[in-house]
Amino acid sequence: MSDKMKNLKIKLEEMIKKASSIFIIGHNEPDFDSLGSAIGLQVLCQILQKPGYIILDDEDIKLDPGIKKIKDEYQKKYHIIKKEEFLEKKDRHSLLIMTDVNKDYMISIKDYLQEIPNIIILDHHNEDEHTVKSTYKLIDTNISSASEIVAQLLHSYKFPNCKKICSLLLAGIVLDTKRYMKNTTSKTHDVAEKLMRRGADSDYVNSLFLTEFAQDGKIQLLIHSKGNTIVQEYAQGTLFDIRNVTFTLNRENPDMIYHKVEIATAADKMLKFKIADASFVLGHTEPSIVTISARSRGDIDVGEIMKHFKNSGGNKENAGGKIEATDILAVEKELMQQIEWGLPKEKEREKIKVKKIEKRKD
Repeated sequence: MSDKMKNLKIKLEEMIKKASSIFIIGHNEPDFDSLGSAIGLQVLCQILQKPGYIILDDEDIKLDPGIKKIKDEYQKKYHIIKKEEFLEKKDRHSLLIMTDVNKDYMISIKDYLQEIPNIIILDHHNEDEHTVKSTYKLIDTNISSASEIVAQLLHSYKFPNCKKICSLLLAGIVLDTKRYMKNTTSKTHDVAEKLMRRGADSDYVNSLFLTEFAQDGKIQLLIHSKGNTIVQEYAQGTLFDIRNVTFTLNRENPDMIYHKVEIATAADKMLKFKIADASFVLGHTEPSIVTISARSRGDIDVGEIMKHFKNSGGNKENAGGKIEATDILAVEKELMQQIEWGLPKEKEREKIKVKKIEKRKD
């Protein structure tokens, strides 16, 4: 275990033991990394014999089917509660642990953070001006996932091999590494191997990623319907440094409501095509909310681009945000203008002129 992880373990134990109760929260509309790492931290609370609760305030209809399956199975065993119950149980000696998130606008209890004196953050996403002020934090963008952090912590304790918990943590790692295609180090493989030795079931993990037929069809129609995707070519720096950026939305029925995971999955799928160096997928997740998921192969910093919008951002290869708007085409136009204005250089962090070479519709 690295010195960084040893310090985290010491601080976590100290603060958990002092707290009257522990509340664990991931980002809104959780994925397998967010919920898996939260359940792993709940196991740590049980090891230390302290009462812990996982806050999950999203409506079931907004949850990915795999996440709802996990919630339904573990709600009682690991005390998964709504925001209202958190408000009833918290006191001035409570501890909040944020996992897979560090931004205030991405959690359901953002309006009550000032009432929690002690906060710990475990995350692998970039910090910005919206990062929650914490008592202690481990935010490392070189780590694949929050599940990798939590798995390392649990590996340092003597706890019974638990097939399901190890499988959930493995699912978080598999998700955020895109099945070990990105953000993967030798430590990531080492942590995953230890989870497998403790009983993680790869078949169970794969079953969590099975998309329902109707949902998959909806994603395919969003991507492949004629006219939904616009491709624009930009020259970054020189006329010979060409980058393709794709913009995808349901142009025939722009008001259609999507799950956040559907938009994110569509953005991931777009990046699998050679035509896209960066992909932006837009869709309504509520009538007055436009959600954007952005992905990049690395040459275009989509996190910097998304910072243009309020309560949005991310890292170089994975970003997104929710914009209060009813006109999705106007949001797309604003996004295109932001990219056309300039893509920031990675080192100098300054604007450079971006020349739009060509615009065509597929």
